[in-house]
Amino acid sequence: MSTPRPSIVTAMLHRVEHRMLGPMNAELRYNVWTETVAGMLYGLFWATSIGFFPVILRNMGASSDHLSVYVVFQSLGLIFTPISAALFQRYRIIKISTMFWYVGRSMLLLVPFVGSNVTLFMVLIGIFWICELVPAPGYVRLLERLYPDNLRGRIMGFVRIGMTAAILMMTPIAGWLLDSFGYTIILPAIAICGLAANYTFGKLAGNDAPAVVHPTHERPTFRQVMTELGRNRPFVIFLIMNTIFGCGTLIGAPLYAVVQVSRLQLTYTEVGYLGTLQSVTWLMGNFVWGGMIDRRGPLFVLLISILAAALMPFSFMYATSFWWLVPAFIAQGLVLGGFDLGFTNTAIALADRSKLETYFAALHVVAGVRGIIIPLLTPILMVAQVDEFYIFAAGGVMVLFSALLVYRIRMPLAAQV
Repeated sequence: MSTPRPSIVTAMLHRVEHRMLGPMNAELRYNVWTETVAGMLYGLFWATSIGFFPVILRNMGASSDHLSVYVVFQSLGLIFTPISAALFQRYRIIKISTMFWYVGRSMLLLVPFVGSNVTLFMVLIGIFWICELVPAPGYVRLLERLYPDNLRGRIMGFVRIGMTAAILMMTPIAGWLLDSFGYTIILPAIAICGLAANYTFGKLAGNDAPAVVHPTHERPTFRQVMTELGRNRPFVIFLIMNTIFGCGTLIGAPLYAVVQVSRLQLTYTEVGYLGTLQSVTWLMGNFVWGGMIDRRGPLFVLLISILAAALMPFSFMYATSFWWLVPAFIAQGLVLGGFDLGFTNTAIALADRSKLETYFAALHVVAGVRGIIIPLLTPILMVAQVDEFYIFAAGGVMVLFSALLVYRIRMPLAAQV
């Protein structure tokens, strides 16, 4: 019996795969495509839900205080990452991760029951964000186990190409759907894609077993963690850089939806157009970030992403129309792809591989504390009658200052800025 010839689409996909990633064994190819499909499903979910949450809240009547709390939710789950790091030492990484994601994404199925109640809607979104972020250290360990060092950057870029292509396709449609049918219908419907992405991610094959722990091993104390980090000066500088960068991006974040809805009076469709521009540059960046990480090193990609991020607050400073936000969203697309890849690969390179969960738990806890404190400063500044202009300006300056700190980081590998 003759072997059936692959379809034109299959042959084209294999050609793209080989061109971007080179030859791979069967298990590696299976994992790449499984995560890519999961990423595409998640992209549909992201474009229709996460990308519109702040605007939905503002249109529901949420105040600046509400939006500040929403930004806090995006970091709150990181506070609990030490719990997940401990769970990953006892249970399989994929099992624990998917359990949290099933619970979180199911919250959107309850949106019709809360209607236009801002407080209840925020409770659902808060649970969603906590569950979405808690498994973060496990995902990093999974990437380190499943993909070889010399291919990890390109594979992460390849997977994110699929995800951002789905976001690019869905974002303008999502804006029209929300304008036409409302969030109480669209959010529960798109939750199905988020749950399907989770199911597909659960099919990854490979070593996701709990970390091997010696019978006499005890969980490190806070003092021991600080001592471990203190011995790794490049990682400490990296941690400080990331903290300052995050402060710069977060201080103005609660005001972005205020500018879009109250000052510029944009519709969901117009916000969808901006999201589409963001997705275009996000997608285009993913074609180059992975290979650039493998050639120039993750620190170089991180620096370019930080510089691009500075455009976001500076654009919102002067925004008087839809067009003023175009540069911000184009730059944000570059940041979404480049910072994620650059940050993760830089952290993996700087951390002690045998203590990866400890290092990333520390990163995520610091990011969580920062993400809780900084957004809550914004309404305090507004009450003190500090103009939006100066809040955005302070954010932009902090982002640029963090770029200077990148030059103080010394990588243990050849990839350096």
